[in-house]
Amino acid sequence: MPLILSSQSMNNQVFLQEIENDLGLSTPASAKNWVNENKSSVESQLEEYGAVLFSGLPIENAEDFDLFVSSFNYDTFTYEESLSNAVRINKTNKVFTANEAPKEIEIFLHHEMAQTPIYPKNIFFFCKSASLNGGQTPLCRSDHLYTAILKEDAGLLAKFQENGVIYNSVMSNGDELVSGQGRSWQKTLGVISKDEAEIRLNDLDYSWNWIEGDNLSVTTKTFEAIKELKDGSKSFFNQVLAASLGWKKNSEDDLLPVKFGNGEEIPEASIQMISKLAKSLTLLRYWKDNDILLIDNYRVMHGRKPYSGEKDREVLVSLTN
Repeated sequence: MPLILSSQSMNNQVFLQEIENDLGLSTPASAKNWVNENKSSVESQLEEYGAVLFSGLPIENAEDFDLFVSSFNYDTFTYEESLSNAVRINKTNKVFTANEAPKEIEIFLHHEMAQTPIYPKNIFFFCKSASLNGGQTPLCRSDHLYTAILKEDAGLLAKFQENGVIYNSVMSNGDELVSGQGRSWQKTLGVISKDEAEIRLNDLDYSWNWIEGDNLSVTTKTFEAIKELKDGSKSFFNQVLAASLGWKKNSEDDLLPVKFGNGEEIPEASIQMISKLAKSLTLLRYWKDNDILLIDNYRVMHGRKPYSGEKDREVLVSLTN
């Protein structure tokens, strides 16, 4: 077998399983063939550990990465069809940049697109170019976070379970690159006119309000905040931390970015408690060029630390079901 297994642990539990190329794979086609032969093993590791890292593979660009992801034969989750609020740039039909937010912006822990009715099961990241300073990807097991919150405040978890959550966001009129959530309402909703936007929002069962500058203030329907996983465990599956800590507020009515589904505010002390617990369970992944990271979006939250330096950080992503 041309691959060597190693692992990283968090709180004495194996979290990230690493598969390292031992010079046995030298072309994208050989990596594709290896996936075809070992897919079930990779999937079982992903189910157990939540994240699998492939290092040293002969994957160098978006096209190679597309081929690698395609080897798994998963359904493609395209950026255009998603309700993602992040600005991204397509590289191939199924590969795009992770987020075009400025390098000094932190993107807080979240489950990809958990604030929408459609979200991916698996996320593939490809580090085309690692930053010299910062730019790590934090990873947090949300099933472990669920257990930690349960010990700290079972009543709070019961409220999340019973009520779910709603999200309030501002979609800009045109992409806003200074924000991690700056995708325009035109691109987010796949429309051109305000009339088309309102039809789409009605179909989604969202409420909305047009605000200054033809920006759009949107409130979602209620979404789950807890997800039961295939093995029977539960995951704190939502965007509570990212929305509370990182999303901009509506300047007109100062709507909180996230609330319980019944409209009740989530206490700030509860947000801080969850954030503190999440930090204690977070593994910071330092990127190397050509690393590929596969995470289970149902089980693992991710984010992005700020970075600096002359060398640009370029991480590409592909979302699948």
